[in-house]
Amino acid sequence: MLALRSSPFASIRKSTLVAALVLAAGQAGAAIPGAMDRVPKDAMIVIATDNFEQTTKRIKFYADKLRAPDTDDFDDFVEELSGTKGFKKDGSMALVVMAPPEAKPDAKKDVEGDDESNSDDPMQRAVLLVQVTDYKTLVTELGGDASKEVSQVDGLGEAPLFCRDAGSGWAILGPVEEAVKGFKPGDHMLKQHEEALGVVGNRAAQSSDILLVTNWSTIAPRFEKQIDELVNTAKKGAKRGNPMFGPIPPETVAKFMAPVESVLRAYNRDTQTCVIGVGLGEKGLTFDVGAQFKPKSEIAGFFQGTGNAATTLTSLPSTPFLVAASADSSNAGTRQIVRNAADIADKMLATAKEEAKRQQADGDKPATQQADMAIKMFENQTAGIRNLAKSIDKIDGVDFVWGYSPAMLAGAGIFSGVIYQARGSDPQLLKTLFVDQLKNTQNMEGPMKTEVTVTPGAAEVAGVKLDSWTLKPKTDPNDPAASQMAMVNMFLFGATGQMSGFIGTAKNTAIVTYSPNTQVMQQAIDATAGKGTIGADKGVATAVAALPEGSWARGLIGTKSLFDLGQMAMSFTGMPVQMKVPADVPPMAFGVTGDGGGMHVRFHAPIQVISTIGDVMDQFRKAQEGEEGGDEDMDKKEEKPRF
Repeated sequence: MLALRSSPFASIRKSTLVAALVLAAGQAGAAIPGAMDRVPKDAMIVIATDNFEQTTKRIKFYADKLRAPDTDDFDDFVEELSGTKGFKKDGSMALVVMAPPEAKPDAKKDVEGDDESNSDDPMQRAVLLVQVTDYKTLVTELGGDASKEVSQVDGLGEAPLFCRDAGSGWAILGPVEEAVKGFKPGDHMLKQHEEALGVVGNRAAQSSDILLVTNWSTIAPRFEKQIDELVNTAKKGAKRGNPMFGPIPPETVAKFMAPVESVLRAYNRDTQTCVIGVGLGEKGLTFDVGAQFKPKSEIAGFFQGTGNAATTLTSLPSTPFLVAASADSSNAGTRQIVRNAADIADKMLATAKEEAKRQQADGDKPATQQADMAIKMFENQTAGIRNLAKSIDKIDGVDFVWGYSPAMLAGAGIFSGVIYQARGSDPQLLKTLFVDQLKNTQNMEGPMKTEVTVTPGAAEVAGVKLDSWTLKPKTDPNDPAASQMAMVNMFLFGATGQMSGFIGTAKNTAIVTYSPNTQVMQQAIDATAGKGTIGADKGVATAVAALPEGSWARGLIGTKSLFDLGQMAMSFTGMPVQMKVPADVPPMAFGVTGDGGGMHVRFHAPIQVISTIGDVMDQFRKAQEGEEGGDEDMDKKEEKPRF
């Protein structure tokens, strides 16, 4: 039997994070990992990889880019496991977690009221499917008896692993003998898994090194119980009363929560598969999150079209930014989702008003006044989505640019560079929607009220007449939080402590700037005519290249601007670290699609961004080491750390 300390599996405990990455990752650009062919259809969660050897090389590549200070344990782990005879080092593998057994009617309850089957450890039901070149050789190499149906081999520390032959070049390993023995591997399951993954899951798999798949049908019964518990808890809490409404009948609470409860149950009912994917490609990191809904289901019907956000994003004005985003709302599914959200708000508001009338009829004046205040707050908070729903058919999309300037932290205000746009056939209507929403803030209750002023024809840019707007916060001087809120307002909106800007219309677009700066408005107007847009930026092209086509929404995160802002913030806090960041580092990007009956979100960080993060981390470490100094620190620095 091999000595425990020389076992490749024992070395996993030296770096749990590294081991988790290795078990989860696969070959970028591959289709569904081969191990999925042996994963049974009723598995609850699967983390699959297609090629161990390729994956570990990619992890090492990213570790080097990020200037990871110590990868010795990772290197040792890879070397020992790859060198284990019988293990297929370029093979596929999958960590499979099976669904828990159905709870028995007489199951004991724990202190939280859940049955015992709800509180078990998922790893007790987990096994690892590993591709092998020779099962007997592998078991013998790990110190086990290959003649046994289930063999005990060296595992994690003092805990053993159990191993069983799955046939056709596959082995089953796991920490629980019963789970290994009872696991029933599938056969020729790739096609079924492809169908379950749908458009969204397969698209994520094509770009992922790491693929996590959740079979929602195995989770839905438990999630349904959680919804029941949520509603029951709310009913019990309503009996005790709350600061706004006082005691509320359970049936009123149930009616108030019914719209949200209905949505939760609908998504729980219609969800088929959830996926998470991570790609460690040579061009950059991708992170996918998606959900595929059952064919012909109600929720799948919302996600059946493509969007034009790829074009509208690159049509935004070219200016340094922290965030730039564009959403296409012309799709029927998008518009229906907005209408549904507004309908939920309307129903909840109607129930709240009914309860207020009931309390008024009871003659409880203080409770009635509190209820009226709560309703007013709820009306103002939901006014945006309710008004948007009324005009959604005339809105083709919205854009947002959070511009960056060194003056943001020097008194101009962190939101001074914001540009908001709404696109549609009636830009005057879109302008009115913004003004109405702005004025609605005057009705908000709380420690801070607002005073809104709109001045027509206050300025003119490129032949476009502009209205100016101002939102002035009004705090109660007797409120102890008033001074703190005033400081926050100055940080957000500048020395005046108030929001202000221009509103104008140009080429089917209503444009709003959050600073009274005609130059910013000029850039936005020019962009609507195709002049000075970010589409000409090579860095932007690099960032969006990995995003799916037909996006409903796309966005950019300004890498350079974030580093500059962070460096400025550190200088204010007494840490003047001089970070060297390339001027041409590209932004990061994200995209949202809703086609093929599923929803998909992808984030992409170009490899230049990864390298820059590594360089900055290295600069920061060196700066800290320089501040610490001293012979004692140098001795500690030279000493190799041990686990």
